[in-house]
Amino acid sequence: MRDELDARLWVDHHEAFADGVDRALAGLRSAFARFAGWDGSTHQLLALVAAFAITSLSFQTTAI
Repeated sequence: MRDELDARLWVDHHEAFADGVDRALAGLRSAFARFAGWDGSTHQLLALVAAFAITSLSFQTTAI
């Protein structure tokens, strides 16, 4: 009985984890596709750099 319950729990958690990984990979693929379709405009590049700078600053201040 215990083995059956453990197996069911493992399957449920494994499927949830696999679905999460699939969603993350799909998000990465769409992000790479959007970046590959970038037209190279300067204001977009500056916004991208600013977003990364703000994110890195916020990560540094929350890690301390």
